[in-house]
Amino acid sequence: MSVSPPDLRVLCRRLASTPADELPRLCPMLVGHVLRCGGVLSSVQEAKGKDKLSETPVLVHRLKTHITTLLSGKNASGRFAAISLVKAVIDVGGWECLKASDAWIRGLISILQKPDPLVSKELCVITLTRIYTLLQSYQTLVREMVTPTLPSFVTACLQLIKAPASSKPLKTPVSFVDTITCALSKIVTLYPTTMRPFNSQIRTAIRSYIAPTSADPLVVPQRLRKSSRHLSILLHYTAAKNGSSDDWVRAISASVKECHATADQVFRAVHESWESTTGYRPQATVRAEADPSGGSDATDGFPSWAGIGAGAERLVGLLEFLAAYLKAPTKAAVTIPLGELLDLTSRITLVTLPTGGKEDSAEMNVAIGREEKAELWSVLPDIHTAVVRLHTTIIHRLQNNALSLSTDLLDQMVRVFNSSHHVASVRENTYTLAREILLLSGPGLGKLTVDSLSSVILGCCQDILRTSGHSEDSAREAPVASTKGGTKPKESASTGNADAFLANAADLAAPVSTSLPKSHRAAAAELLPLFLSHLPQRHLSPDARGLIDRTAILSNNKAAMLASCLHPFKDSRGRYYPSILPFLIRQFPHDQGVEVLRSNLLRGGGGAAAQQAWDPREGLDDLLRDREAEVLLAEDNIISLEGADISMVSDEDSDDNNTNGWGEYLPQTISTAAGAVANQFLAVADQIAPARGLGGHDATSQRDPSLLTPLKRKGDQIESGSSTKRGKAQDNVGIAYMPKPAAPPVVAEEDEKDSDSDDDNDDDAASIEIDMTLDDEDDEEEEEEDGEEGEDSKKDE
Repeated sequence: MSVSPPDLRVLCRRLASTPADELPRLCPMLVGHVLRCGGVLSSVQEAKGKDKLSETPVLVHRLKTHITTLLSGKNASGRFAAISLVKAVIDVGGWECLKASDAWIRGLISILQKPDPLVSKELCVITLTRIYTLLQSYQTLVREMVTPTLPSFVTACLQLIKAPASSKPLKTPVSFVDTITCALSKIVTLYPTTMRPFNSQIRTAIRSYIAPTSADPLVVPQRLRKSSRHLSILLHYTAAKNGSSDDWVRAISASVKECHATADQVFRAVHESWESTTGYRPQATVRAEADPSGGSDATDGFPSWAGIGAGAERLVGLLEFLAAYLKAPTKAAVTIPLGELLDLTSRITLVTLPTGGKEDSAEMNVAIGREEKAELWSVLPDIHTAVVRLHTTIIHRLQNNALSLSTDLLDQMVRVFNSSHHVASVRENTYTLAREILLLSGPGLGKLTVDSLSSVILGCCQDILRTSGHSEDSAREAPVASTKGGTKPKESASTGNADAFLANAADLAAPVSTSLPKSHRAAAAELLPLFLSHLPQRHLSPDARGLIDRTAILSNNKAAMLASCLHPFKDSRGRYYPSILPFLIRQFPHDQGVEVLRSNLLRGGGGAAAQQAWDPREGLDDLLRDREAEVLLAEDNIISLEGADISMVSDEDSDDNNTNGWGEYLPQTISTAAGAVANQFLAVADQIAPARGLGGHDATSQRDPSLLTPLKRKGDQIESGSSTKRGKAQDNVGIAYMPKPAAPPVVAEEDEKDSDSDDDNDDDAASIEIDMTLDDEDDEEEEEEDGEEGEDSKKDE
């Protein structure tokens, strides 16, 4: 054995020389010494007579004796220090310290029955729980120490959390009650047979913490609610023989029945159209002259309540209790009563808020007063939120086995969202549930089901745009100083805001971000890409797809933008809409995933694969018959002719400019002159027309000057050139769908003067403004024709 560490000697000397009243102040230092003596405390101690090496066993024995003396002493401060040292020694001592802890266990249990401070009792409960947890691995020690002492420990704990008579408030702090419930939850699973006689006593002690209401004399924090529910569910471990599964099912069925009984009172102002599929019958009579009430004073039931507010809190607590059943572990395989759960949630979700705020839209009970009806509408969103959380828990527990339930869950989710979407918590939990449903069964949803999700899509996009500052209603309106006529608008003194005229112009122009919790923003951001990747795009409307793409761009959601590029949108006429890949590359130029996607579309896709995103031949017949097309740039829209996959950059241009293809030019696509874009579009049409047998345009002929003129603002006329149908031209180029950028490009009038001198630059820019796809065969034929013309010219010379 090695020489004893100095920490052990210092520890024994401190305990022997320090008064008991000063030991709590030295507890951090004393515990540190014990933790550094772990190797000595966990090893086998053997004394060797007069050998110097025998000092270590003597010091270890002396330490244990000091702790035992303090633990059984009359000084409360010394007992607190002893409890701290026992916890540290047990943690590092292992078997050697556990086998000698019988006296410590009995001393700790006695402290729970003494009038010591609550902090000492709480530390005592934690220490005993740790000892019982470590002893569970040693069956011999379980028979010698746990079986005789555990009933005394449980009895002492129940005495501390027992509710006083006459509905008086509990004297024990709720934090201490939470510590005891967590300790009993740990012990129930380890020693279920020993805990079986205390089953009913534990249920009675914690029944007021499971689903509390505002009518209760005690305010129960959320943490205590969770720990009490967890302990109540784990009590099925104590069932005799193999009856734990049946006990679990009976308990959850009783909770569902209690939910129905509470809903009978809370929803009595509404004539429900729900019919039970599990045989439940609502209460036959409801006393309209009395307030709604429920519960009972029985020891095996929930406390009584009265009023719509308290009833809603009880119903929400019971729904959370049902969700906790699906989260907690079970001793054996159980059969979840899904029929009863969905029957309950269907009843609750069928009660919705009146449309338009008019009670005539719902079948109301005329015997119920208006005040109770208004209170019901105010608490209904909270009940709906609890239902959505229960559905999410069901999917988490069943995972792929919940596929058959996805349609029913989605219908109830949409019904809740349409009714209570004005509440932020409803929207947040709906986004979380919608994400789970789409991951489970999104690609197989039908047209009608996808259409029903339009409100969820709209709400998700609006929340993202509001929080990112791009919503139309998120920008502040600057005070109007004057009107067009030069007169100042009149405003009464009661409605005028004098401080608005003192505001900073920069602050007025900056968008305002609506405050939403971080979890809400994360749920919406995670759901947005699934609208593109896990929904059949053929079932989405063009407006919905455009809103999703615009939201992804403005919020810099890379996952959603990637999903949009990988799942192009095709309209009813079979045409693919332009891709948002240029925006993706501009916002994430150094991302490896984006670079892989760009490279595959540029090099690996080829002409046939690229045409799957957008067929450039769509509308060329009309374009060739009407050559004098007018292209307008709207003030609030961007005209973009880029396609989904491959840019029209020739090999010669890429070689001369030392480029790597299409990607390096993408940041210029937004600012390219629109006149050059239209001119280049006609050049492409000339190359495609012969291949289609449509009769091309002579490349050497002079083009219409109107097409070479830079684009004007909407409403202005082009200086030269005949008028054409705007709608027809816009249909040909396909510009109505592209989302609006944050700052649309505006072509300055001064650029018109320099257009002739910058023809080469415009041609280069225009070559990357149009994103179309030509067949590889057409490119090869054009190269062969160019080569033959060059040879003929050399021969002529």
